[in-house]
Amino acid sequence: MKTYISLLSAARSALSRLWALLFLFTLAGGLPAAHAQSVPVTMNMPVTVTGNILPGATALDIPFNISAADGLRFDLIVPVNGATLSLIDPSGNVAIGPQDPHLSFESGSGRTPPLPGGVFTATELATPADGVWILRVSFPAAPTKTAAIGTVFARSRYQVGIAIERTTLLVGEDVGVGLLVLDNGQPIKSLTPTIAIGFGAPGAPQSALDNGQGADGLANDGVYSVDHTFAAAGTYDIIGNVSIPTPKGLIQRSANAQVRVVPAQLEGRSIDLLTQRGANNCVSGLQVNVGFNVLKAARYSTLVRLAAPNGKYIDVRKAGSYQLGPVTVSANYSAADLKAKLGSDGPFRVSQIDTLELGADEFTLAFRKRDAGVFNVNLADLCAGAIELQKQLSVTPVLQDGYIASFKLAFPVKVRSAGFYQISFKVVGPNGEDIALLNASRSLQAGDNLVEANLASDKFQTVDGPYQAISLVVVQGANSARLTNMGSTDSYSRWQFYPKKAGDLDGDGVVGPADVSLITQQRGAAALKPGDRRDINRDGVIDLRDARALQQLR
Repeated sequence: MKTYISLLSAARSALSRLWALLFLFTLAGGLPAAHAQSVPVTMNMPVTVTGNILPGATALDIPFNISAADGLRFDLIVPVNGATLSLIDPSGNVAIGPQDPHLSFESGSGRTPPLPGGVFTATELATPADGVWILRVSFPAAPTKTAAIGTVFARSRYQVGIAIERTTLLVGEDVGVGLLVLDNGQPIKSLTPTIAIGFGAPGAPQSALDNGQGADGLANDGVYSVDHTFAAAGTYDIIGNVSIPTPKGLIQRSANAQVRVVPAQLEGRSIDLLTQRGANNCVSGLQVNVGFNVLKAARYSTLVRLAAPNGKYIDVRKAGSYQLGPVTVSANYSAADLKAKLGSDGPFRVSQIDTLELGADEFTLAFRKRDAGVFNVNLADLCAGAIELQKQLSVTPVLQDGYIASFKLAFPVKVRSAGFYQISFKVVGPNGEDIALLNASRSLQAGDNLVEANLASDKFQTVDGPYQAISLVVVQGANSARLTNMGSTDSYSRWQFYPKKAGDLDGDGVVGPADVSLITQQRGAAALKPGDRRDINRDGVIDLRDARALQQLR
């Protein structure tokens, strides 16, 4: 409904500008003589209607045709003084008369400069009948040749539209073209629409499906799709038609669009998939080489996407200035990246190759290829890295006198060679508050190692959790590995940590009135487990008895 109202507003603004232009055309005598013809009104979109007024004419009928609409509105400019307007329904009856409260009139005499005639505006008429409606205008004899022009809005709960990725496509590009069919914004299922794609002549209708297969992509979403390859440059007309069952019977809806197809600026020459091998024939990396013939010298950027069966993918982007002739773009994916970023067995699919021309004002698609090849490689085939890290942190609270005194942290580190490794990471609060910087350097054996570290910090007493372990760095010689996020703890509270000084709740180093105030503000709360520094007398509840005990500590 919001979209419908915004369309009305935009159309009214356009009508206001047309009024002034219409007056200029009238003065110039530039409007052709013709009769108004019946216009089919597209649902949920403003449609322009016009009718010519010849010198001496005293009446004008502007017909339009609607079907299965839920509401009808219109605006009409009549640039002749003294005009009246009636809306005639398909049965020939007056639906809105000159004095009807649904109809308002804005005179052009109040404009600067004054304009002849005025604008008729009607509020929405509910559930209009199907058929041909007529805007019937009467006026004194027209002094000169002019025209009436207006906008008709027919609102329907049933909406259709062409769904396509872009309106400018490349020659040879294979594209999914859809027809969107909705009832009050919800998909309508189990329909049998058709989509016709024509080039220079109407295309043959093709059955469109909403089954999630092929070009459709997602089943039961109200988008019925066909797959089409645009083989030649030019302008294509797309027309979708569908029959929709409604409580009033079967209604017909259609939608249309145009797309422009242009020659590719890069011609695909070859796509080579190379599997790189390391020691013991393990896979050290994958390489995709894309060969082009450059048809237009320019600066280009190419994206090559490698996708795993789990839906994750790695994008490699390469940019360069290419001259006319052959050029090759290479995208490389290391074994470490495949493990860390995909984390799945293959097959790994080269799902997308896109090249954009990097122009001064806009990016233009120059080449596109989908499903360009497959690597049949699994994680077990990949070479082990010199240092490999995983997001696999375990956290165990260490208790002292019922409070949390520290955390025992443990995380895996896999190395290819035994030796001494420098290991460090940070622990921060939920808003990035610094808790501690830990050094966990130690000797590691070749293979899997579980590195453990003990973390105690007075800052836990002033910052609530959860706490995150971040920025893990492991270094040995020229080899290094980093892990941005190691994991996090549970949502511990600052009150659960072993007190540096009993009764010092605000962390200022003394037991004073501010600490008593904290107790009284939070009295009645149940003490946290394990341990709660606010529960001074350790009876399981925070109350005035804890405040008295705190006074004794002072």
